[in-house]
Amino acid sequence: MFQLIDETLGKWLRHAFFVIVRSYYALFYNVSCSGKHLLQDTPGALLVATHVSRHDGPLIAAILYTTQRVRPVVHHHEYHNWFQWFPMFVARAIPVSSPKAWSAERRQARKEHSMGRILSALERGESILLFPAGQARRQEAEVIAPHLSGVHDILGTNPDRPVLLLRLDGLGRFQPARHDYFWSFLGRQKGRRHVSLDIKTVDDLDPTQDLATFNAALEVKLNTPIRDAF
Repeated sequence: MFQLIDETLGKWLRHAFFVIVRSYYALFYNVSCSGKHLLQDTPGALLVATHVSRHDGPLIAAILYTTQRVRPVVHHHEYHNWFQWFPMFVARAIPVSSPKAWSAERRQARKEHSMGRILSALERGESILLFPAGQARRQEAEVIAPHLSGVHDILGTNPDRPVLLLRLDGLGRFQPARHDYFWSFLGRQKGRRHVSLDIKTVDDLDPTQDLATFNAALEVKLNTPIRDAF
């Protein structure tokens, strides 16, 4: 029954959110995206993205909405925030992590439940959007905390899963802000901010490495410009 509701009412609600969010970004941001065909041609991909601002999730969802079903992975605090819960529920976001006050057994059970949902979605051909750093940048470079093991765990369970790297540029506070002249007819020379999304295939991540080594290699990929990394 839930699957039927998701494919009917949920689909209409997702499209309504898409129209609203996409209209907002069309008005205030000049967004370009390269490599969308890679996502369209790769069902069930793990999409790992840089995290430069709080706009990342809705912006990526709006830009990739018409390409393929993408399920975002979010921290449980973000998912259960009263202001964000409903759109995340409609988008079928998958909450991960758990309150530190929970017992170790309960936290492990939640982790296994979340991982099961992620793997099931991938098997159905849905792509998973994951920010390896876990939070928006507080420094110039992308930093993956030692305890964050999402990408490592997913690939460790399913090493043949295709991986795509998505880099955002022009949106974060540590990135140059450049603008077009979209609003010049109102006398404003500073118009929409230029933002770019670049998607590339990654095929050399090794989940057999220990977590620290794996995260260090992933950090390099997240912090190396696309044109130089491939």
